[in-house]
Amino acid sequence: MEKYQITKEDRLRIKSKADKLKVSGDQIFATLQGEGVTAGSKAIFLRLHFCNLACGKNGGWQCDTGYTWDKDRSEFWNEPKDWTFLETANSVKKLWASEFSQNTPDSEKRIVITGGEPLLQQKKIASLIDIMPNWKVEIETNGTIKPIEELHNCQFNCSPKLSNSGNSKEKRYKPEVLKFINGLSNSWFKFVVCTPQDLDEVDEIVAECGLNKNKVLIMPEGSTLDATQGHLESISGEVESRGYKITKRNQLEWFGNKRRT
Repeated sequence: MEKYQITKEDRLRIKSKADKLKVSGDQIFATLQGEGVTAGSKAIFLRLHFCNLACGKNGGWQCDTGYTWDKDRSEFWNEPKDWTFLETANSVKKLWASEFSQNTPDSEKRIVITGGEPLLQQKKIASLIDIMPNWKVEIETNGTIKPIEELHNCQFNCSPKLSNSGNSKEKRYKPEVLKFINGLSNSWFKFVVCTPQDLDEVDEIVAECGLNKNKVLIMPEGSTLDATQGHLESISGEVESRGYKITKRNQLEWFGNKRRT
């Protein structure tokens, strides 16, 4: 892929604004949660821009949302939008009503805030959920940024990156953050695994950080159903013997390998 030539206008447009969320080109979409303990639940996904990691940039498996962080891609510079907190909340509520049911009580509605790395904008997330009381809120994070107190009642779907992601250990592994997230009442850890050997690395992290093994989920890597199934077959026995649970990428089976917009 040819490297995108960045302009002055691009640099001005990409700058964050204190009173607005930087939303990716996907913006919001109504779907079913495809992974983890709430798989199958109706949800509105809000995809935020920016990430502090670069999975696949220097080898390893490829991030499927590279457009949220890869500065070599035109999408990174041209797709994101700046949304006020009220604009975001109203858009989410309107989409829920149109795609699911306008009569659903707020307490049964779910928003999944994903990225990129959402916690790069966590103070803004806190402002957003302040005006969405009673909604179930899931935040997907890579486990490198400690959540602020205002978000502690959210569900955290934490996906610490292994060496198979191509990120340096210094950037991807923050034990103090993982220990903190482990102590939150509604937190889960999802590790993306390609081979049985990757599970040795998972074991090391679980032991060093004292993670609750009941919170640990293993997800076979892959951007296609065939790839994930192949990895699943190679790791399932080892996952079971080590006492972990498996989570699938159900969205590949339900919707195929495509961007949700």
